[in-house]
Amino acid sequence: MEDKARKTIADLVLAALTLGVAAILIIGAQSLPPPRFEPLGSAALPRILGGLLIVFALIIAAGVLIRHRSSAPAPQQDTTTPKVDPKRGALVFIALIAYVFAVDVLRVPFIAATPLFVIAAGVAISGVNRRGLIAFAALGLLLAVFISTVFERLLYIRIG
Repeated sequence: MEDKARKTIADLVLAALTLGVAAILIIGAQSLPPPRFEPLGSAALPRILGGLLIVFALIIAAGVLIRHRSSAPAPQQDTTTPKVDPKRGALVFIALIAYVFAVDVLRVPFIAATPLFVIAAGVAISGVNRRGLIAFAALGLLLAVFISTVFERLLYIRIG
């Protein structure tokens, strides 16, 4: 099997799995109770996430099909990027477990724990450098403030 076909199949499988997860979210949201006091209800977030996953999966699938139908060869692997390292994935997983433990068990505030998690995951993926640390800290802080604001102002859910 040629490289272009292999990449096409892999990307289409990713899109199909994403559509499956979105379907599970949307179907699962149907069993949640209707809203009583809040305007959106408890099913709003799973429905929003499911809709976003569907949009992203369709974008991936459309791009793959357009690229596959073109006569251009498959894009070549960039040799300047680092090779896949399972240790990095394990470090991100450990950071995720520590983040959930900190927020759930230790009751660390969401606004404080999220930037630390983003920094830890970013450093695990890309390595330690000052520019990366600053970028991950800014991204983590913006992400924490944005998510906290959306949850509190739109969904009326206080996190951390």
